[in-house]
Amino acid sequence: MESKNLAIMFLIILVAVMALGTFLIIEASRKGANIQTSQTTATGEAYNPQINPADFSTKINNKYLTFAPGTKYIYEGSTEEGVERTEVYVTNNIKKIMGVNVIEVRDMVFLDDELIEDTKDWYSQDKFGNVWYFGEDSKELIDGKVASTEGSWVAGYYGAKPGIVMPANPEVGDVYRQEYFPGEAEDMGEVVSLGVSIKVKYGSFSNCLQTKDWNPLEPGDEEYKYYCPEVGNVVYEVGIEDGEFSQLIDVKKGSDSNKQTEIKDEPVEELKTQITEEEAKAIALKRVPGRVTDFGIEKKFGKATYVVEIDPDSGPETDVIIDIETGEVLGIET
Repeated sequence: MESKNLAIMFLIILVAVMALGTFLIIEASRKGANIQTSQTTATGEAYNPQINPADFSTKINNKYLTFAPGTKYIYEGSTEEGVERTEVYVTNNIKKIMGVNVIEVRDMVFLDDELIEDTKDWYSQDKFGNVWYFGEDSKELIDGKVASTEGSWVAGYYGAKPGIVMPANPEVGDVYRQEYFPGEAEDMGEVVSLGVSIKVKYGSFSNCLQTKDWNPLEPGDEEYKYYCPEVGNVVYEVGIEDGEFSQLIDVKKGSDSNKQTEIKDEPVEELKTQITEEEAKAIALKRVPGRVTDFGIEKKFGKATYVVEIDPDSGPETDVIIDIETGEVLGIET
């Protein structure tokens, strides 16, 4: 009798497991294939989206994120460095990545009218309506010269994999990986709210989607973004911690949309440095003993400088600013 009861119990459990599996498959199909939640991507080891080129198109018409060639979105915001303007131009350029045709979107950032970042982003949309991100060619500029290409990646190379930047049918609580290049590009997104109303310089919008974006490589670097169907793109984004924001101020379509963007040649000349990265770190640690936590090249005091971020042996986090040509310490900021 006991063995019979155990057999019945086993069958009940088996049926329940099969039913749960069927539900999960149906749910995945409803939202669109290849969406993987944070539970399968927390370590990065299990993240392995299956890409079938036949399932993709460069026609991107997700209601929250639409890329029509010839369209330019212009954003403006204030930062601690000054007034920042971003121009996002949807080109007609098509590239093939992992066998998938992707459309190229050029993203140019100006600080007080000086070009400081020039990026090519590559997107494609699958047959379910998910918008995928296949990589970027990013250049940070100082005085028109390339200071860094950090953050650049292409899916299919060196372990980099594409991610979803906009789900086909977003629901509150959805968590998705937007990009994956281990140690370099690991942005994540989460749907926070639907049906949001918001007013920006370009206009007032309703039925918008609010997301939270973050990068596990940079704890505390989180921001909210608001995507509105009436625009088909972001209209407002704001840093959760620092409050720095950028808002949509104009949308241009047609023949005049590329006047500012397309006439600018792509920067190719690299910034020359006389002091190496290791020398700069040594100079910084001599002034502020501790541990180097970040490093970069930025324009400070009107010139190109190394900025060495240090977690000191005592006191608050400190930036040591060093002239890239002479090695002179130009300033120390906390």
